[in-house]
Amino acid sequence: MDEPQPVPLGVVKELLEAELGVRENRLRCIDCGHFQPVPDEELEPEPAPEPEPAPEPEAEATEGEGDAEGEEAEAAPEIPTGPACEECGSYRMNLIEQIQYEHKLALDHVRHLTRITRSEAEAVMAALDGLEHVDAYYAAKIADILPVHPDDVRAIFARERFSVGNDEIEAIIAAVQENTEA
Repeated sequence: MDEPQPVPLGVVKELLEAELGVRENRLRCIDCGHFQPVPDEELEPEPAPEPEPAPEPEAEATEGEGDAEGEEAEAAPEIPTGPACEECGSYRMNLIEQIQYEHKLALDHVRHLTRITRSEAEAVMAALDGLEHVDAYYAAKIADILPVHPDDVRAIFARERFSVGNDEIEAIIAAVQENTEA
C-alpha cells in the first residue's frame, strides 16, 4: 500500500478553502432523507385545519373526567412549523450545518500558520528535490517552516541519526530565500 504524500500548508489551505468556503447549510428530511436548501425567507406553513370540538356529554362532570379532557387537549396534533420536504411533504426537517465547528477551527488554524502560497511552496519543494538528505517529508516541512538560519535547519533534522553538512544547510536556506518573497 502506498504511503500518503506529505503536502505543505499552502496546499492544505487551498484545499480547505475550496472545500469549506462554499458550503451552505441544508435541510435534511428525517422521514425520507432528502436534502434541500434552506429557504431564504421563512415561509408561513399552511396551517392544519383545526378539528371541530366534540359535543360535550350532558352527564355531570366529575374531577376524573376533567383530567381526561386535559389529556385529549395535549394530544392534539401540532401545527407544522418550517418548510415541508420537497420529496415527501413531511415537516420533520433537521438543519445540517455544512461547516462544522471543527472544520472552522482547522480552516482558521491553517490560515494562521500558512506563510506562503501553494505555488511558492511547490517551488521550494522542487528546489530541494536534488539534495541528498531531503526527501518529500522534509521538503514539505522546510516549505512550512521556511528556515532562514542554520539552527532552524538543524532543528528540522534533529531527530535523524545523520547530521546535515554546512553545504547542504546553505543550499536549503538559499532555496528558501530564492523561492519566497522573504
